[in-house]
Amino acid sequence: MLKEVKHFIAGIILISIIFVSCNPKNENIVKVSNSSPKYVDKKYVELEKLYSIDVTQISMFGKDSSHDFEKVIDFDKNNNMYILDEYESKISVFNENGEFVKTFGRKGQGPKEFIRPNTLIIKKDEIYVFQGFVEYKIVNLEGEYISDHLIHIENPLKYIVIGDSFYLLRGKTDRTFTKLEFILLRIEDDNFSQSKEIFKYEYPPGFRGPDYDFAQPNWLLISNNAEFYFPEDNLRKYSIIKYNKEGKPELIFSRKYEKKEYSKEAKDRFYSLYEQQIKKGDMEFPQSPPVVRKMFQDYKKNIWVISGETYEDNRNPDYENTIDIFNKKGEWLYSFKSKLISRYCFYNDGKIYRVLPINLDTFDQYIEVYKIKY
Repeated sequence: MLKEVKHFIAGIILISIIFVSCNPKNENIVKVSNSSPKYVDKKYVELEKLYSIDVTQISMFGKDSSHDFEKVIDFDKNNNMYILDEYESKISVFNENGEFVKTFGRKGQGPKEFIRPNTLIIKKDEIYVFQGFVEYKIVNLEGEYISDHLIHIENPLKYIVIGDSFYLLRGKTDRTFTKLEFILLRIEDDNFSQSKEIFKYEYPPGFRGPDYDFAQPNWLLISNNAEFYFPEDNLRKYSIIKYNKEGKPELIFSRKYEKKEYSKEAKDRFYSLYEQQIKKGDMEFPQSPPVVRKMFQDYKKNIWVISGETYEDNRNPDYENTIDIFNKKGEWLYSFKSKLISRYCFYNDGKIYRVLPINLDTFDQYIEVYKIKY
């Protein structure tokens, strides 16, 4: 106990009130600077494997080498999991124990059919399937048709449902395709025709900056009470800003962090994937990965942060990713390395779902499910 206290004192958290001019009015923002985690010699959290879900028959998993799986996977209030297969235009359903229940949908333009679907999200007892660039279809949890609509939003990147409201992260560039902004909107009606801008971030490298599967939409975390988190300067330092539901910054928390260059394996993979684009001058290799790669909030309101290079960058199956856990006050609680948590993971109701790489011998594909235990 004494040793643990000493470590905590050595890495004491410096909390101060600073005044930041984020808008015409000065706002009081709490700043938390962490030099080391609170729990160093004591294990703070464990992951207990519960079961595996066989998704081999869902062709989307085997065809995509890089995917934001949260765009096509969501859960209903009973923790049934719905997976949209973009290639087959089908939705597969698994119960809370990972057992297959049913599949519905197919390619086409009929009431129970989908054409070029790309996003699935559940709101209450309705499934919203976004198709192409300008359309979405609503079906119930059994796949029965409800309605379809047109949508006119430039460059939608991520849809989130919080309570009764939709939130949308979109990208915006200028006429010269030089600048790049990320804008968070709260949708004010059922037809996506009215919205309120909550947050805007100008991405420093711009539209044509170096990029290696940065997946910037994953940098955003919105909690169940509509507060949200976004990195302050994600290519340079480990610093995260917490905003209230109206987009006003309330907290900045950071930790001591040594920026590292990509590994040789990651660099070699980049050049093998984008050889032609590099020769044409359309792609440039970034020397270092972004700091924050993905965040989620668990049932204790703790923030989990996956940082730095990850397995998805280097495809080394033995690579251990870095995970940090902060409490809601921004205090750094724990840090560990694990192969189990990476950018291909997602969280729901106390469980972490890990999408495994495809087995190149058998071509089997699984999602492993782990329970968080404090």
